[in-house]
Amino acid sequence: MEFLDDYSGWGNDVLYRMCSERPNHTDVDTVSSKLWLIGRAYSASIERKAGKDFNINDAAKIVIDRNIDPYIEKIRKINRPTQENINDVLLAHHVLTLALFDSTGVMKRSLASKYLHFHAPKAVFIYDSIANGRIRDKFKRMRFNAPSEYDKPYAEFCYRCLHYRDEFLEKRLGGLVTPRRLDVDLLGYWDF
Repeated sequence: MEFLDDYSGWGNDVLYRMCSERPNHTDVDTVSSKLWLIGRAYSASIERKAGKDFNINDAAKIVIDRNIDPYIEKIRKINRPTQENINDVLLAHHVLTLALFDSTGVMKRSLASKYLHFHAPKAVFIYDSIANGRIRDKFKRMRFNAPSEYDKPYAEFCYRCLHYRDEFLEKRLGGLVTPRRLDVDLLGYWDF
């Protein structure tokens, strides 16, 4: 099977190129700009609920200090999330979520997933409350044994995404589904 089309517009294409052209986390301006643009574009702004003393450049410095690049480089090599490699995604998400928490005082799991998705689009499922609610509704009675050493809500979401993609969505659509295509399906944005 081949991957199905997952083009989601020029705006998303710009965000993918931004992260592809400047994938590293060594420059405060670049990191703060990526946090700002991805967060604002995806209703997950870093400053939301962060408090009056929040400074996005300080947040960027924390992300840089956490040395997130080796984690991102590892997940960029993933062509398709699976049970065998999902822990690499969960670890990268966990490290970034903790860095964002230290800079804002708020768990920013949605922003972390979206930020990582644009750096590793083939590997990272996009989390937000709407997508999580919809996939939870699909599997109300099922339990997923997601590892507890990572961000538990995101880990459970990823395990549900793997199950939904493998057991239902790809069979229905007749092709391989990227994390972007799964997100579009969950949110019901448009039919391809």
